[in-house]
Amino acid sequence: MIKADLHLHSTASDGVYAPGEVAARAARLGFTHIALSDHDSVKGIPEARAAAKRLGIRLIPAVELSCGAGSEIHVLGYGFRPEDSTLSDFFAERSAQRIRRAEEMVERLCGIGKSISMERVRALAGGVIARPHIARALVEAGHASSVPDAFARFLSPGKPGYVPKAHISVAEAAAIIGQAGGLAVLAHPMEMKKGEMAIEALVHEWRGQGLAGLEVYHPSAQNNHAAFLLALARREGMLVTGGSDFHGETVRRTEIGDGLDRWRTMEDDMQALLAQIEGSNR
Repeated sequence: MIKADLHLHSTASDGVYAPGEVAARAARLGFTHIALSDHDSVKGIPEARAAAKRLGIRLIPAVELSCGAGSEIHVLGYGFRPEDSTLSDFFAERSAQRIRRAEEMVERLCGIGKSISMERVRALAGGVIARPHIARALVEAGHASSVPDAFARFLSPGKPGYVPKAHISVAEAAAIIGQAGGLAVLAHPMEMKKGEMAIEALVHEWRGQGLAGLEVYHPSAQNNHAAFLLALARREGMLVTGGSDFHGETVRRTEIGDGLDRWRTMEDDMQALLAQIEGSNR
């Protein structure tokens, strides 16, 4: 029987645990299929894949891309070729953009008396730099009591240390993922903070632009939200996925598998996803 979590983060982006540790943690919790979906990076996949093979579980290559200016729209990619040159070029540019953004955020924070160093942020990141690394630097320097506190006071939109991300469109994300042989899935739709009618209209539009699925099951989707998203996915003929968005306790207070107990059709949905992955990579 399949037990899956398709939205996990590691130290290859803004997670707390190394890729191999994420796989080991999932194995201890009884998961049979996982997806390491770091932000703008596939660098953790080889380590996670080796650990998953050793532990007897299946790793699905994945990534999470930020889309849509002015809104938290994320697209997950599944089952692509991690070594694809299109992806490599894209991630190199995104990494450079992230560094420029982090430097500006650090500069703004220092300007309001919350001094941290870019060197420390780089050390905490160890790879792809993201806001949680800046938040951890703020906590270390005594400017915040916790990562959530740092976000609430300094790093969320409208706060003094916030700098917007560089974005691509959902269509562009789907094309990049598709060119590498993967499938594009809209991550945590309810985090877009839009009403059901708006979400339905956007999903219908994006379906025509290459979006293949919806992350129906996620901690942000309460029971009524999940029911709406499931019905929407079925109407649009899209894949259904689920993930905990696990980062580690100090970043998000979720465990691997959180929010997935409601995924009653996991077996069938996973078989459909795996079949499409295999078909797209032939």
